[in-house]
Amino acid sequence: MLSAFAGVRVWLVAVLVAVCTVPGTAAAQAGGKKEIVIGYSISMTGRFSTSALEVHRGYELWAEEVNKQGGIAVKDLGRKLPVKLLHYDDSSDTSNAIRNYERLITRDQVDLLLSPWGSGHNFAISAVTEKHKYPVPLATAAADAIFQRGFKYIFETTQLASNMYNGLADYLVTMKGQIKTVAIAYENFLFTQSLRTAFLARLKGTGIEVVADEQYPLGGQDFTSLLLKVKAAKPDAFLAINIMPSVVYLTRQMAETGFKPKFYAVTMGPMYEEAFVQKLGGITDGIVENGFWHPDLPFPGARKFYDEYSAKFKTAPATDAAYAFIGAQVLQQGVEQAGTLNREKIAATLHSGKFTTILGPYEYDENGVNKHQLSFLAQLQNGKRVLVWPKEVANAALKFPY
Repeated sequence: MLSAFAGVRVWLVAVLVAVCTVPGTAAAQAGGKKEIVIGYSISMTGRFSTSALEVHRGYELWAEEVNKQGGIAVKDLGRKLPVKLLHYDDSSDTSNAIRNYERLITRDQVDLLLSPWGSGHNFAISAVTEKHKYPVPLATAAADAIFQRGFKYIFETTQLASNMYNGLADYLVTMKGQIKTVAIAYENFLFTQSLRTAFLARLKGTGIEVVADEQYPLGGQDFTSLLLKVKAAKPDAFLAINIMPSVVYLTRQMAETGFKPKFYAVTMGPMYEEAFVQKLGGITDGIVENGFWHPDLPFPGARKFYDEYSAKFKTAPATDAAYAFIGAQVLQQGVEQAGTLNREKIAATLHSGKFTTILGPYEYDENGVNKHQLSFLAQLQNGKRVLVWPKEVANAALKFPY
């Protein structure tokens, strides 16, 4: 009796093995996949929503373009699959963002992930994505600390904070006969704190004196006291290290207090045509902005992205939208070069491959940092944001004093 039962078991195992190894069975199972689901959390509401909306729109435009072309090519499946985006609002709250990524991974079981807006959110959620081995291009995460943790599944999209102000520091040095002193106002945020630290390090030994160095609250709106203090220091140059929308209030109150240095630079502002330029009008002309991305840069698809975004959303893209698009471009090319949706293989490919984007070439080191870092300046001239520094990329001369 026992031997007969054992014989039946052997027969059943043999049948199962035969079924599972019939040529084409695995392909047939994979063949049932109809789309690639890509998830992300985004601050659709709350204090980060101005910038985060740009990221969301950048992802939407990328997905639309990919699907017009039939989707992302996956060699393992022998065809292209369309993209479906799945996102949740984190209300500009880091804890919500963490919960959203846990939900996307464990409940929704999305195929791939894109990132939220901002260094703070990205620092937090990348611990979750790293644990689950999801490769994620961090579209708007520049703080160096994010990439100093030995993580293997995160990939930089912006320039690192430690490199972002190289162009500005180099320009100030060329003008040190006319710019001898500088004042700084910086927002209390991981990204902006990182920028300040890097900028101060770059100024050391240049002979340029920092006469004021003031921190203000995240999302600040009242700058009267700060500006009166900075104005009293009589700086030749004033640098606001900011995120949106605090710089709108800061710039308006500069005009109200009669503070106009020879040179005024902001981290971001003029790139937001509606929220900054149109809102503030003529007082913005001559403001210098840190270079993140610009449609006049000589890279494939840069102008096309600008035109298509403008047509779809009836406003010009801020650079956050461009970085979101770039991150999605990198992820798409990672999938196509790996030829699979296996996330560990995609991550390995992202570390070893070369990628083409609207900000030029991307190639990653072991920490997920792009080896090609570009630092430049733009200036608002006659209502248009133009490239002014360095000379290799400039299409206009920087107006000084502004």
